[in-house]
Amino acid sequence: MGRQQTIDPGEFLRGIAPYSSLDSVEFARLIDAVRVQHLEKGSALFEQGDACRGVHVVVSGQIKLAFCSLQGVEKVVGILGSGDGVGEACMSIGQHYPMNAEALADTTLLFLPQAILRECLESNRLFAHQLMLRIAEKLHFLLLDMEATSLLSGTERIVSFLVRQLADSSEGPHAVIRLAQTKSIIASRLSLTQEHFSRLLRQLSERGMINVEGRHIHIPDVDRLRQYLKSGTGHCVNRGGRSAGRGRERAGWESLAPA
Repeated sequence: MGRQQTIDPGEFLRGIAPYSSLDSVEFARLIDAVRVQHLEKGSALFEQGDACRGVHVVVSGQIKLAFCSLQGVEKVVGILGSGDGVGEACMSIGQHYPMNAEALADTTLLFLPQAILRECLESNRLFAHQLMLRIAEKLHFLLLDMEATSLLSGTERIVSFLVRQLADSSEGPHAVIRLAQTKSIIASRLSLTQEHFSRLLRQLSERGMINVEGRHIHIPDVDRLRQYLKSGTGHCVNRGGRSAGRGRERAGWESLAPA
């Protein structure tokens, strides 16, 4: 690993819930127990079936979470960046890790041991509440990903992914997105093969909806991309009320589609 980052665990964790909710005494005990960990790119943080002995919080770099079959097929379920944690749910219910975790780049993490975290849970109700919210938020986004991979077409999954990368506050008709991960990792997250992912990107480019230049995705008309999702033009499964709503908007989308 190259030059390792110097980190002040206390300063870093003070800006992250639920740790920011601890009082000075509790926080000092937590910081005394924290261990700084450095991983080189490609190194495993843990493997499926390993015992969870606490929570890892990413300071810098990226951690990939993925399931891997006996045949070596990988399904990426999350990419962690600065401030993200892994292990909260497993630590809370005393379960082993259900997936693998690997560094996508040289990565620095803080390891918070299970014993001190359980002390914080027992002594501070706000800490417990905020940790619960953190776990619930992860479950919510996991369910949204399950919905997308189960009920959306491949094209819709890609468009939905691109729309989520756009800042809600962005203005203007144009946008450029830089992909933070390789196309193979993004394809796995969307439950697509790399070949299928590349083919769908080409189709979107041919329709004038995007322009791909390496890791940069140029979107000439952001509203058109969002309208595609709302319309259900690429929808593959009828989901009752929600699909019916998409169908009602479809006529409006057809006027936007290329001839």
